[in-house]
Amino acid sequence: MMILMRHGEAVPFAPRDEDRPLTPTGQGEATQIGRRLVEAGFAPAAIAHSTRLRAHQTASLVAASCVEQPQVVEWSGITPDDHWQQALAVLEAGVCDQHLVVFHQPILAQILGYLLEGDPNFDVQPRPVPATAYVLDCDHWLPGSARLIAAYTPE
Repeated sequence: MMILMRHGEAVPFAPRDEDRPLTPTGQGEATQIGRRLVEAGFAPAAIAHSTRLRAHQTASLVAASCVEQPQVVEWSGITPDDHWQQALAVLEAGVCDQHLVVFHQPILAQILGYLLEGDPNFDVQPRPVPATAYVLDCDHWLPGSARLIAAYTPE
């Protein structure tokens, strides 16, 4: 089981895209989804996030929602500037059971489409609005090999 998550709502502009922080709404979204994952029995054992500030903040808030604090680490290769296939290779090399990864659009939807339906252009439902988390059963990194166990969107 792994969890793929989009960062919470971020401010729309900053001098550099990498420095866009979460808005107060985004902070609440990340905390809410973290709590819902824990309540549903999907507390992550470890959390990875992209090099962007908004992903780091989301990961930290999800970790703070957990009873046992998971390790939080930064990964390169999973930013909105990276190609989804490169990001998938990063996931394949680093994700273990009960890991949560926080990253971005459009690569989140493309990876989900590829793993769930074998098509990176598949219209994944629910759509990955900010702070959406997808719990997947995925033993192999092949097209169409994953099964969606649950999805959580902010309320």
